[in-house]
Amino acid sequence: MKLNMNKEVRNIAFTYVGTVIGAGFATGKEIVEFFSINGVYGAFGILFATILFCWFGTKIMEIAHTYKLKSAQQFNVLLFGELGGNIINGLLFFVLLGVTSVMLSGAGAVFKNYLHFNSFIGSILFIFLTFMVLRKGTSGLFSLNNTVVPIMCAFIVAVFINSYLPFSFNDFNVNNMMPSLNGLNLSVFTKPITYVCLNMALAQAVLVPIGSECKDKSSIVNGGILGGLILGIILLLIHLNVSKVVNFHQYEIPMVEVIKQIHPVFYYFFLMVILAEIFTTLVGNVYGMSRQISSIIRLNNDLVVILLLICCLFISVIGYGPLLTFLYPLIGWISFFIILTLLKPKKSS
Repeated sequence: MKLNMNKEVRNIAFTYVGTVIGAGFATGKEIVEFFSINGVYGAFGILFATILFCWFGTKIMEIAHTYKLKSAQQFNVLLFGELGGNIINGLLFFVLLGVTSVMLSGAGAVFKNYLHFNSFIGSILFIFLTFMVLRKGTSGLFSLNNTVVPIMCAFIVAVFINSYLPFSFNDFNVNNMMPSLNGLNLSVFTKPITYVCLNMALAQAVLVPIGSECKDKSSIVNGGILGGLILGIILLLIHLNVSKVVNFHQYEIPMVEVIKQIHPVFYYFFLMVILAEIFTTLVGNVYGMSRQISSIIRLNNDLVVILLLICCLFISVIGYGPLLTFLYPLIGWISFFIILTLLKPKKSS
């Protein structure tokens, strides 16, 4: 497979990666819950998830490009009709607003617990930076991800190299990667589907407008595949990293245990990576929601972004956790049906 690597392909691939990767991804917690808990078979699940990421992301952008869809709202109405599409859009917007609020709260928590700054100041700083990036629109989103994503990838590769050098085949001892004797079971295949579905349900808010604005359809294909491959490689590296830690499934932030075994300086880089990944997800989510609102109501985009950020700040203070616990699986299943629908997309009229 040959990928034509140009600026538009890089923009699409890095923005795709930056939108999907969040704090849970970087800490290793998501990877443990969905993949590493299955021990050595987790790698098979990651391979399956990588294929889904490549296909699903590309398909969403291709449909948006073909039908010139400006927002996720128009995308879901196309697939499910006016009533079904609007119901799905309402749920997705609600969850996206909550996830964005959690990201904002998470940024404040990192500032407070690890950098010893006031959490509210940390959240306000992220709001200001998000607004400044989104003032530039899509170009600002691309510029941010073109800068941050390569740095995040380089850090994860550096941690992997420092964890496995000098190399020894004993590092890949199956017993170290099998904390519970799950063996090859159904979850090896169902968890990757759930994981990708949940991420893509939220990422479509960014992928649809990107696909619509992309000039060359071949760039969409190359960018979607490249973004999916990068996500798969990062998943695998984090999986191998955390699998070295004894009883890794017991830790809230498994990657911290990995970094403790390397060098203290990596810990501070890790905090910066966490904040960077929160930031890219925050910017991507607000970008997607602002596009969705603008497709319904004609308002100044800067005003929409400000109102969304204020709303997210308010929600981050009052809490959103229990509601997300209920809505996350629901959105995952909705996205699963979107996947099934994409297997037979509507023909252009």
